[in-house]
Amino acid sequence: MRHAAVVAIALLFSLPALAARREGTCEVRVTVGLPLTFTGKGGTQAAASDHWMTPEEVRQLLTKASSRAKASQKAQAAMEKQLARGGTMAGPLSLHCMSPGSGAMAASLSILPGKNTKATIPFKPGTYSLVTFDEKPGELPVALSLKGTNYMLTKPGVLVLTKFDGTGVAGTFKFSATTHSSANKPGATVRNIQVAGTFDFPCPMKSSICR
Repeated sequence: MRHAAVVAIALLFSLPALAARREGTCEVRVTVGLPLTFTGKGGTQAAASDHWMTPEEVRQLLTKASSRAKASQKAQAAMEKQLARGGTMAGPLSLHCMSPGSGAMAASLSILPGKNTKATIPFKPGTYSLVTFDEKPGELPVALSLKGTNYMLTKPGVLVLTKFDGTGVAGTFKFSATTHSSANKPGATVRNIQVAGTFDFPCPMKSSICR
């Protein structure tokens, strides 16, 4: 899942943003175990979807991204593989809420496309399960980092999309998590936490579908 997150974020940074539009926002609230709230902004680093572009627009972006010298070899290889398959960008839906802080105070939540396609995450409101490992079609993997510590879900959470169309994506999420058993340094404090939040991102890309 870590590699999928790297590829998805690399693709997000390659997207052309729409100028002079509402930026959007997200909020993540940890209510048990580590009381903490952080907010993030919208933009191409926050939300992306293959639904927001035509197949030709996706192919043009992947071609541009794969040719960038700054992309890692793994990211370039993944993009070339996607091109060979006909072109997908970051999957049917990718969401990222990142705090403005850095270092030990940084916090981020990523909801990744996993094994989904546009058929399993259609372009409309819906409810989906959130997981950490071994996701199935219709489930979305989550990566959560709080103050330098990575967390994993203890049971499936819930993502509710109240809006998902050419204007953007909005909704809520909630899940239970614990300190990741293998993605932290030895001796990391084990915490069980409850997480909930909201997001409202306008479609951030220049495409014939976004409006």
